[in-house]
Amino acid sequence: MSVKLFGTLLLAAALAGCTPVAVSSRTGLHSWTDPTTVRVGLWEEPHTLNPIVSSMSFEYDVYQLEFDGLIRYDDHARAVPDLAREVPSLANGGISRDGRTLTYHLVHNARWHDGVPVTAADVIYTWQQIMNPNNDVASRSGYDRIVSIDAPDPYTVRVHLRGPYAPAVFLFPAGDVGTIIPRHLLARYPNLNQTPFNADPVGSGPYIFRSWSHGSAMRFDSNPHYFRGAPKIAHVVLRFIPDQNTMVNEIRSHDVDVYYRVSTTQAPVVRTIPNTRFVTVPSFDYEALTFNTQRPPLDDARVRLALCYGYDQRRVFATIYHSLGGQAPTQTGPGLLGFDPSIGYYPYDPRKAAALLDAAGWRRGPSGMREKNGTPLQLEIASIAGDKLREELEVLLQNAWDALGIDVSVKNYSANLFFEPYQEGGPLYTGKTEVSIFTTSLQSPDPDIEASLSPGQVPPNGQNFSRYRNAEVGRLIAAGLSTNDPALRIPIYRRLQRIMIDEVPTYTTSWEPSTMVGNVDLQGLAPNPVGSELWNIGDWRFGAPH
Repeated sequence: MSVKLFGTLLLAAALAGCTPVAVSSRTGLHSWTDPTTVRVGLWEEPHTLNPIVSSMSFEYDVYQLEFDGLIRYDDHARAVPDLAREVPSLANGGISRDGRTLTYHLVHNARWHDGVPVTAADVIYTWQQIMNPNNDVASRSGYDRIVSIDAPDPYTVRVHLRGPYAPAVFLFPAGDVGTIIPRHLLARYPNLNQTPFNADPVGSGPYIFRSWSHGSAMRFDSNPHYFRGAPKIAHVVLRFIPDQNTMVNEIRSHDVDVYYRVSTTQAPVVRTIPNTRFVTVPSFDYEALTFNTQRPPLDDARVRLALCYGYDQRRVFATIYHSLGGQAPTQTGPGLLGFDPSIGYYPYDPRKAAALLDAAGWRRGPSGMREKNGTPLQLEIASIAGDKLREELEVLLQNAWDALGIDVSVKNYSANLFFEPYQEGGPLYTGKTEVSIFTTSLQSPDPDIEASLSPGQVPPNGQNFSRYRNAEVGRLIAAGLSTNDPALRIPIYRRLQRIMIDEVPTYTTSWEPSTMVGNVDLQGLAPNPVGSELWNIGDWRFGAPH
């Protein structure tokens, strides 16, 4: 879901250390480098390899290898052509004057990995499956504004919208739910939730899926017929390493070539590892506390505000996030249209927090812990097991809130279980969590927050995990999406930020940088602010810099 994209991206690249090591005189590469294979570490393992029924950011990363979209994002957060020959605009005639029709002209030389051409029929089928009510789609936001798609010929797609939709040009990006899937292989299924394709996909991207050893790794081979040209590296191995400390050790020992989404907790150490390249840019990923507003006591805004006053956010950003990334407490961050820098964090004020809890009827009992009508004030924090940053944050929050008289417990899950779809009983989607900590990756550089905060997007209909329902928020979101005029959109998003800080259904702890560390022999790492750090993996290569 988006930050600092227009001309002010910070790029920090460092070659860490200078320990003497053996370098081949023939290849110019270090002894640990296999120029035929790049090994990428992931600290969350995918649940599925079908973009239509995905819900995890790491799944979207894998799709950069296997699939294509109509567009993708480059390292400056710009939409660039993918299967479409150009990004639609008013200037090139791709967007109609009334903003209701987008026309895409597809490349003619893209093929599925089984040799079948990619055509407009696949684009239409992809949209139909996003809208298929039998599919476990995480969010249909944006795609539900399409009334029809037609194809005047096999390589032209016309998307017809109900009305003007500001982020329309960002639909069907590589890696998101709009990633294009093969009609000829999937049309026979009534739904895509449990098809063999989900574990053995056939895509059109730069790499061909070969195997998935669950709990260990996935393997991909280069696609020699890729329409942009064959990748520079023959093989990719995605290694699943859920413990981030282990990941750092694997980078240090050169058993992994790339570690991306490096935790800010680990960044100071990772950037000093010898014979690696450390690269970071601001991103549109944000980490937040998400409060389940449908579960007592979090259904009371006074309790949510007390939790925000009750811990030291400045300390959190300095000691846990190491002051890396951006600061903004709502879901609209620096660099996004309408960002209001006057809206800041609540100060650390235990007395104010205590007064709010008292006002909400939660008073200290004989034990010193708070209770209401004999019921103790208890909360559970949930996140991903093995994530060192979140584990540190959980301890800090637990101690701070315990001092307020709240009985706080922690329950962490594997990523697969935490993000399991609603239909499979996942704790986040089904509302079993109370205070959740996770990262949201904006999938376009637009300030749209419909999928995560609209009252109509509560699971199973979307990803409003706070389950916050506010009719004014719904109206404002709809208004902000119905015009392309920045002068009209800015006050709308500023009003939304004001409501969010007053009601705090979520509370952003950091706008995270997009950070990668790689083998010094590996060229082409270019993390981007929106989308996936693997967006250009087909262009990576081993060798000396050009």
